[in-house]
Amino acid sequence: MIAQLSSQTIKDDRILIPMISADLGYNHPGGDFAERFNGSGQVGAAFNLKFKSNIFLGVQGGYLFSQGIKDPEYRDYLENEDGWITNFYGEPGIVAEKLDGFTVSAHVGYIIPVLNPNPNSGIMVSGGMGFMQHKIWIEERGNNIPQLTDEYIKGYDRLCNGLMTKQFLGYMFFHEKATWNFYAGFEFTQGYTQNRRSWDFIEERKIDEKRLDLLYSIKIGWVISLHKRMATEIYYY
Repeated sequence: MIAQLSSQTIKDDRILIPMISADLGYNHPGGDFAERFNGSGQVGAAFNLKFKSNIFLGVQGGYLFSQGIKDPEYRDYLENEDGWITNFYGEPGIVAEKLDGFTVSAHVGYIIPVLNPNPNSGIMVSGGMGFMQHKIWIEERGNNIPQLTDEYIKGYDRLCNGLMTKQFLGYMFFHEKATWNFYAGFEFTQGYTQNRRSWDFIEERKIDEKRLDLLYSIKIGWVISLHKRMATEIYYY
């Protein structure tokens, strides 16, 4: 006689799932962030641990980027009467600027097992807290503009950082195969930041005002689950 016993799987029941993920997103700016930057992109990675209760804990990091900035005030400060920032040779220098920033955070959430093909998938909600930093990345191509050497750039880049909170609402899907998982949804981020440079050349003072940097994001992520794949057990007697 042969008896066959199958272990629980993602399809059968809620299980413990460690997972790593990579994500892409688009950010619409709000608050003080919108005064300096346009819409931006982000790439990130995370580690999460989902328990049998469908509660999950995790840590996440992301890089914020965009080409160009909304109001390059520093150019008004440095340009000559012809509208050029000149180099050592009195020639027009080539200058570009962009958003350069990152976020790191820890979060807790819950997967509500509705509209799902298995009890581990469903609507995903989470909230977290962490750290946000951003600045104007100024690149002078050719390294020949004296006003934009490494030390001088610090007077124009408006480096800001501070505490961050965030919330996410979306959908998580787990497949029987470990690499066919994904999530997608909306993320809302609030950065309570402040300028960290000791002197701003444009304002001609140290900027002390508190900021509220808001991001409204659409995100999609690819997830690799690391749970142990249980083999089917067969007994003969």
